[in-house]
Amino acid sequence: MKRREIMGGGNSLLDPNLEFDNLQYDDSLDYHGKLDQRQKEKSSVSGGKHRLGKVQDAQLQEITDQGICLSMHQPWASLLVIGVKLHEGRTWYSNHRGRLWIHAASKVPTQQEIDQLQRFYEMHSGVLTTQFPPHYPTSCLVGCVDVVDVLAQEEYREKYPDGESSSPYVFICENPQELLIKFPMSGKHKLFQLDSKILKAAQKTVKKRPEERGSGVMGL
Repeated sequence: MKRREIMGGGNSLLDPNLEFDNLQYDDSLDYHGKLDQRQKEKSSVSGGKHRLGKVQDAQLQEITDQGICLSMHQPWASLLVIGVKLHEGRTWYSNHRGRLWIHAASKVPTQQEIDQLQRFYEMHSGVLTTQFPPHYPTSCLVGCVDVVDVLAQEEYREKYPDGESSSPYVFICENPQELLIKFPMSGKHKLFQLDSKILKAAQKTVKKRPEERGSGVMGL
């Protein structure tokens, strides 16, 4: 299946998480979920202009968990935390690296949306029908991933010629972990911080990594 057939026009496979009105650079949160002082210093030196390249500071690459969360529509949210979906597209750049919790928004996906997206991943990634979740819960925390990079589309296409995303910026995700217990909650716009009680409870109920379980690729 060609990418333009998947991502183009009014096709229902277009990820509704994307907002193409305004391309933005989101530097409001660093990897601790707070305003990055080093980023502010860079801005003052460069006259307030943000660089859209990789974050060079190695410390920002450390895998941390400060409860930073992203709200996504289903079925994309669940497919990301079980490892079927590997790359999440956005219209804005973020310097966040490390643990990213995934919240499933309130919109209930149609069966057509589910069927079409599952067929895409069967063809694109060779995912077996049995690897898809039996249902797609909404208005809840569903799991987490580790963000290892955020690439502009041009760089993304160079590194991943057959990549699944055509968005301006792409979050490269690894180590998907689904929650055994889904926590009901409301989401927010862009990146936000989880309530500390929900975070602590969620950290105790994520599924073990696939390599630790010695089971299938998706850890199901």
